[in-house]
Amino acid sequence: MSYRPNAAGSGYDASAGMTASILRAARVVSRRTDAALQHLDLNTGQLILLSCLDADAPPSIGEVAAALGADRTTVTASLKPLLRRRLVAVLADPEDARLRRLSLTGEGYQLLSCGLPVILDADLSTAGVIQLHQQFRADLARLIRSFQV
Repeated sequence: MSYRPNAAGSGYDASAGMTASILRAARVVSRRTDAALQHLDLNTGQLILLSCLDADAPPSIGEVAAALGADRTTVTASLKPLLRRRLVAVLADPEDARLRRLSLTGEGYQLLSCGLPVILDADLSTAGVIQLHQQFRADLARLIRSFQV
């Protein structure tokens, strides 16, 4: 961490802080996987969202949001292009018609099947860059858990 003087006079250089480093790393990984998925007309977030829907029972938007660590509004916005492309279907919950469940369509499942190997290859190439990949993932998981309320 750097404590050099800055324009605000706080002495803390946020650009060198842990949060900035994590965000930069996430953007680098996201750009790499986005480029790898470009031929499928998907981005990383969309593929991860599709993978959350590959479940035994169709999840609700709230369940998907919790799994992604996002809010419902973000998930709803991210779903719009997937719904337009008919990759995802919205179903009424059989026990509570007010609740909406999300399901992959046949086309969505097919695109997910094509995209998963691409993102796994991108993950492996990224893991090759990151020394001690398993330790990094464990440390990152601990960091995320420590901030959850």
